[in-house]
Amino acid sequence: MKKLFLSLVALAAAAMSYAQSSVLATLSHEGEISTYYGARALKSAHEAAEHGDVITLSSGSFQATNITKAVTIRGAGMQVDSIAQIYPSVIVGSFYIDVPDSIEQHLTVEGIYCDNNTVTVRNTLSNATFIKSRFYSFSSIYESAYGYGFMKNLTFIHCKIQNSFSNYNSGNSISFVNSLVSTPYVGDSSRPNNSFEFTNCIVRWTSTYPYESSYYAIYRNCILSSSFTSDSVNKLSSTNLVYNSLGIASTNMFAKIAALGSSMFYTATNMEDVFKTWTGTVSEIETYELTDEAKTKYLGDDGKELGIYGGNLPFTPNPTNPKITKFNVASKSTADGKLSVDIEVKAAE
Repeated sequence: MKKLFLSLVALAAAAMSYAQSSVLATLSHEGEISTYYGARALKSAHEAAEHGDVITLSSGSFQATNITKAVTIRGAGMQVDSIAQIYPSVIVGSFYIDVPDSIEQHLTVEGIYCDNNTVTVRNTLSNATFIKSRFYSFSSIYESAYGYGFMKNLTFIHCKIQNSFSNYNSGNSISFVNSLVSTPYVGDSSRPNNSFEFTNCIVRWTSTYPYESSYYAIYRNCILSSSFTSDSVNKLSSTNLVYNSLGIASTNMFAKIAALGSSMFYTATNMEDVFKTWTGTVSEIETYELTDEAKTKYLGDDGKELGIYGGNLPFTPNPTNPKITKFNVASKSTADGKLSVDIEVKAAE
């Protein structure tokens, strides 16, 4: 835990260091650009935004704000990449998402790093997309006072969910693509009609038994791992489907689903036989790369390696949208009252 805390401090410090003199958010509304400065910039931009607007964040730390509008939020990235000169947009604090599903526009979030707090879905969130972002815990709410929390047609692409992903209701549909997902609770036998799909993902259970936390899910070209060693509980439910995936556990976690005719799956007992450096411990700097042998030994239904670097969308943390890479404000205004602001935007490569 101490090591994780230090890594988070270092990440936040790096973000602030490369945010130049301050942090800022820009709001694009019908062709007009407004600019907001400081830690509250995201809050201010969201308050002024309307559905369909675009908020762009520089590197640096921003106070969290509850998202209630179908906007596009574009951050500078979710991790440090000194070679590509990418430094994260860090959201500090918990927040909830409560965007009406009756409107035409949809929520899109890309290139942000949420600190070790929880993002909670209230009421019904539909057709939202999360790209190249890091979350600690992502959860639907299970309280009638907030309309419960339903997730309809949500997509996570190149994301990292470090601690847990929790669904507490029925009738949800979520897709994870080339992402890391820790301890997904996707619904048990009392919460049917859910549709969860994991494609080229790494899924790791660390605090909840797989048979309790994974019902009605499809795993394709994934690497699934569990830290539990009990033979009686360390098995996926027969309600799951598995296609060309690898299970890393002390026992065969696929034993209950073998009779259903799911396509090829592999088993391994040691993390070091699969990953170059990852041992199962949460780490901000871990790359989750496979060993050279594992890349050719465990193949997906497309003939490519399993996990986040396989498939048609190999993982990369770098955002695709233009990024604010430099922001300098003059210490004094000119004689006529004008303030010099230098903003540099780097286009996506």
